[in-house]
Amino acid sequence: MKKIIFIILLRLTTVNAQTGILSLQKSIELGLNNSKEIKISMSDTLISDALVTNAWSNLLPQISLGFTYNHISEMPIQLQLPFLPASSGEVLNAMYSNATIEQPLFTGFKLLAVKNAAFYNKKATVMENNKVKNNKALEINFAFWNYFKAIKLVDILEENLKVVSLQVENVSNFNKNEMSSENDLLKIKVKEAEIKSKIIEAQNQMKLAKANFNRVIGLNISNNTQIIPTDLDEKIIEFDFNSLLNEAINSNIDLTTNNYRKKAADEKITIAKSSWFPQISAFGSYYYLQLSGSSMLNDDLNNFWMVGINAKWNIWDWWKTSSNADVAIQEYNKIEIANELLKEKIQLEVYSNLLNLQSFAQKIELNKLIVESASENFRITNNKFESQIVTATELTEASAILTEAKIKLINSQIDYKLGLLQLYNSIGRKIY
Repeated sequence: MKKIIFIILLRLTTVNAQTGILSLQKSIELGLNNSKEIKISMSDTLISDALVTNAWSNLLPQISLGFTYNHISEMPIQLQLPFLPASSGEVLNAMYSNATIEQPLFTGFKLLAVKNAAFYNKKATVMENNKVKNNKALEINFAFWNYFKAIKLVDILEENLKVVSLQVENVSNFNKNEMSSENDLLKIKVKEAEIKSKIIEAQNQMKLAKANFNRVIGLNISNNTQIIPTDLDEKIIEFDFNSLLNEAINSNIDLTTNNYRKKAADEKITIAKSSWFPQISAFGSYYYLQLSGSSMLNDDLNNFWMVGINAKWNIWDWWKTSSNADVAIQEYNKIEIANELLKEKIQLEVYSNLLNLQSFAQKIELNKLIVESASENFRITNNKFESQIVTATELTEASAILTEAKIKLINSQIDYKLGLLQLYNSIGRKIY
């Protein structure tokens, strides 16, 4: 019985998930949680964090334990030629163990540079993770609003179809009363058929947009997901290009990531040059030796300890260190030049996004005026049609103009929303 109840609840949950109604914010949260790209990026972040810990460990004392067991013969060994060696003494058991602690004292600043490079690489990886999240949030926004565009296109066309179908009915009545010609009736029926054809295409596009939206937020593409849009009438914001550019230079994710990469590359130059310096470390060891059945080792000497300093200075390596340093310097120079190119690219990207946004804002105002004019024109034309002053063709044309104007207005409003997000993304603002 419990199993049956569990299956029923599971099916109800599945149905509810498949027919869920999502707001934009919920869509973004769901999409970010399900994103495979973000999960891969998070793995990179965890790897970089582990590499920082690894680099830190090189600065700390290293402790090791060792144990060896050997089965050996007592000296001397006499050879019995021509075939096999033989021992004249007894077989012995030899055990050897030691504990050692070693602390680097000076490595030509190598270990500290390795730690710093790992730290900067981690910072860069975290910024790249933020970029992945921002790009995913932008992708979700595009999928959400394109789905909404498709829904509204179907709604507007169906609304237009109702108007035209009513006109078909009116013209049919006029035709029966010999108040309009058969040609007028055929023309308006053809217009009705054209709108139905457009609705079929729009519904297909809506299904594709829904499937893409489901894919982007991590659901099955066949889910019957519904959305609740926010207010379309976006407040128009005025921006200053110089202020946006300064914000982009300071906050753009790619630039910030490159700056961390440049710092890591600078530390790698230090790592490459460290071989020019002596490598010094201190150590302490405890040893224990035991040879069973042998008088070779005095009992008083079978365990002992020692402390000391290890020093090694590589005097000549046939330009190996110099070439490694040259490679590291050129890697640093490449990142620095790439940063300058990136700044130029960001400058153009911000300027382009700002111009597009201003264009979308102007289109909104123009399309609002066009919708207002088309609505009034349709109202007047409809009144004239009812009074038999204009033909059905003129009325359907007025209806088509109004429909097109409504579609353009919604498209421009959504384009402005998405353009604003693209601008925020290019200057480094968080959009999720």
